[in-house]
Parts: sequence; C-alpha cells; structure tokens
Amino acid sequence: MAISTPSTFTYRGRTLDLDGRRVFLREAIPSTPTPETLVLLHGWVGTSSWMFRHMMPELGARYHTIAPDLPGFGRSRTLADIPSIDAYVDFLYRLADALEIDRFHLVGVSVGGTIALAFAHRYPERVQKLCLQGPVYRSTDLPQRFRFMYDLLGRTGLIEIVPKLPIKWWFIVRRLDMGRDTRHLSADDRRQMGRDVLRVPNETLIEVARQLLTLDMTDTARRICVPTLVLDGADARMVPAKASRHLSRLIPGARCQIVPDAAHNLALEKPREFLDLLLPFLEGDA
Repeated sequence: MAISTPSTFTYRGRTLDLDGRRVFLREAIPSTPTPETLVLLHGWVGTSSWMFRHMMPELGARYHTIAPDLPGFGRSRTLADIPSIDAYVDFLYRLADALEIDRFHLVGVSVGGTIALAFAHRYPERVQKLCLQGPVYRSTDLPQRFRFMYDLLGRTGLIEIVPKLPIKWWFIVRRLDMGRDTRHLSADDRRQMGRDVLRVPNETLIEVARQLLTLDMTDTARRICVPTLVLDGADARMVPAKASRHLSRLIPGARCQIVPDAAHNLALEKPREFLDLLLPFLEGDA
C-alpha cells in the first residue's frame, strides 16, 4: 500500500564502501534543499530497508531520507566482527560520518529501535529527534518461545541444518509468534519478508538473538536526553504494546502512541497512521 505523493524528490538505491565492507542504502532527496536528514533503521528478522518503501515518498519530499540495509541484512555485507547492538551502533556512527551527516532525526523499528535507542544514548549530540517503534529493550518482554527456540538453535547442531530452507521460515516466523505479527501484511510484503528471512546469515540471527535474550536497557532509557516518540501496534506479539508504553515512561519527556488494529510491523501495515504520528512530532517544537 504505497502512499501517493507529488514527485518532489529524487529516489535512488546506492552502494558504498564502508571500511572495506559493502553497504546498500535507499536514499530520497527533496527537490527543494532541506537542512534536515532522517535516518530509518529497519528491524531484525525478515526486514531490510525495503520495509520503508511505503513511507519513503512522503518522507523524501520533506527530508533527506536515508534507509540503510544494516550489515548482514538485505544487500549489505555482514559486519567484520561478531554482530552485536554495539557493533551496529558503531556502524551507524561511521555511516553518518561517511555521508557527512552531522545531526539527524533517527527512526528505528523493532531491533532497529534497539540500535537507535543505544545510539541516542551514546551520541545524543548527533540526534535531533528520536522515534522508536516496538523496540526490544529488555529480554523479559520477549515471548518464552523465543528463548526456547533460540536456546535450542544456538546450543545444538540444529543451526547447521537451517540455512536457506523452508524450516528457517518455520522456526523464525511461525514458531516465534511472528506469524501473528505478520497477519496484517499484504501478500506482497509477506513474500518479501519471507525472502529476507532466508537471506540473512544464520550467524547474524543467532548472535543478535543471543544478546537480546540478556538485554536490559532500562538505565539507558532513563538517560535519553533527546525528544522521543514511542510507537507500537496494539496487537503486537513479538514485543507487546505494554512494553512500549513502559519504555515511554522511562524516557524523560517521551510521548507514546499505540495504533489499534496493527501488530509489530506497523511501518508496513499502516504507513499512513505511522506518518500521521511521526511527521507532526518531527515538525513540532518539542
């Protein structure tokens, strides 16, 4: 469900070399020059920068909008080191430097929100405003089956038989409660998510999952000092909406909006509603 908007921007996909590693990103540049940049960070399983395709036209007409494929996802090469939240934070810092972007608005969804939260804590001077949609910020919010399945995969030889096979989709999407989090998606978006699940290297999935299982960013959230908006879908299962409400109470001055009849993939399911909440926040004085 792409949102139509006047052709007031230039859109392109581009590849750059960052420390000897290939990085792919989608970029929208307004026809009228703007001093503000917006960076979009996608989630973890089954997504890459394509997940913002429904919103890029409207965002790109207003902001220099950049949506990278995080290392190991989409068309970007994996990280040189073991994947971790800190390593992705470092990646974002280096990417912004390479693109000569000093300060920017930062939007992160799901684990992209985890990375965005950690980045805003470590480098508040580089973040103008922060939007977090359904971020994973503490392991206790994850479903019990997530812990069980990843403990099973990580500690046994089963990981060796979960390369590009249908079982990978079954493990990740069907058995980790993500099936219910994808039920609102269009058939096209669901197919694209399936392709992305199969594309992500197992090491990236397992190592990031291992960190999520011990994560607690409560103190980090309390130290955020940039204007923050927290969004989520009321029907989210991977990370329940009540976790996002709690996060908004931890972050000083944060706002929270929960969208009804939407799940964890809010940016894909209801891009219009997402934009109607995000744009006034970015354009306001807060």
